Amino acid sequence: MRKILPVVMPEITSFQHHTAILSLIDDADHVQQWKFSHYIQLFALVYDHNEDEKIIPYMDFYSTTYILKSTPWVANQTIAMHELDQVDIIDFVIASIDEGKYVYMSVECRHISAHNTAGESFPHPIIIFGYDREQQMFHIADFFNSAYSYKEASFGELRMAYETYVEGSFWWDGAQILQIIDNQSEVSIDSAYYKALLSDYLHSTTHGPYELDYGSDLDHHTKSVPSVYFTKYGMSIYDELIANFRGRGPVDYTVLPVLADHKRNLYRFIEYMKAAGTLPPDYPDYSEILMKTKAARNTFLKSVVRGDTRYYEQIADNLSEIRELERRAIADLIEAL
Repeated sequence: MRKILPVVMPEITSFQHHTAILSLIDDADHVQQWKFSHYIQLFALVYDHNEDEKIIPYMDFYSTTYILKSTPWVANQTIAMHELDQVDIIDFVIASIDEGKYVYMSVECRHISAHNTAGESFPHPIIIFGYDREQQMFHIADFFNSAYSYKEASFGELRMAYETYVEGSFWWDGAQILQIIDNQSEVSIDSAYYKALLSDYLHSTTHGPYELDYGSDLDHHTKSVPSVYFTKYGMSIYDELIANFRGRGPVDYTVLPVLADHKRNLYRFIEYMKAAGTLPPDYPDYSEILMKTKAARNTFLKSVVRGDTRYYEQIADNLSEIRELERRAIADLIEAL
């Protein structure tokens, strides 16, 4: 017997608390509008040690709500690790999938061969969306070789990965059971709402209806950072990134992938608004900004892999150009809406 629940490749793949949800929901109009609104604003934590060492330990989308816990079409049930310990983990996962539920669970990934991390501890959650009893394997989703994709794990691998997981080694333990629910609420977002969010991004403010609560997820990113840090929003983040690439402290490898996902969302948003007739068919798209950001991201990731910082000045110049292009594009978009 086998069963595979539907998944889609999400547009936003920076962090798993986004992909865990976006890989489950469809692209109906009201869903797309809701998704666009969650990926317009950005925030970054800046560790202010001294003027010569200001680093960004965490950067992410500043959504109007925390998408993992608040998606209207997805129910989220948390199962504590001590509860999972009372059942056979293989039977539990299979039973959940049979009920149409996705299992998002923290495990020790070094025992899952698809991760290629057998030599070192790698506690991380995976999404389990299918199984095959005859083949004795599960269908899983995670970041494999740094890219979000779909792979397979044997029953034995999953059992070992769960049983050797050390409680507290990731920033949340146990499992979150995700289920698509029949919620007929059609979220409708008007142009004024989008304009407010875009204005927040442009002017680095947070006047919109933000109710973000990352809970322990954000605690993970700040617990090893001294309390001397501040939060930057919107386009002001460019200033911090450019300063870091010009030599003021190290640069976290996640920041430019987040930035590239942000431009991808704005590109899709403009194309959607053109198709809907809100923007004229010949309205300038976001392709130049998106392509330049992706190029900067690729150069940066290549330098991370090689341990080579020689391209950092070039990346800083690229970000300066992107910032100016985007400042004009966002101002024009607000006026056009």
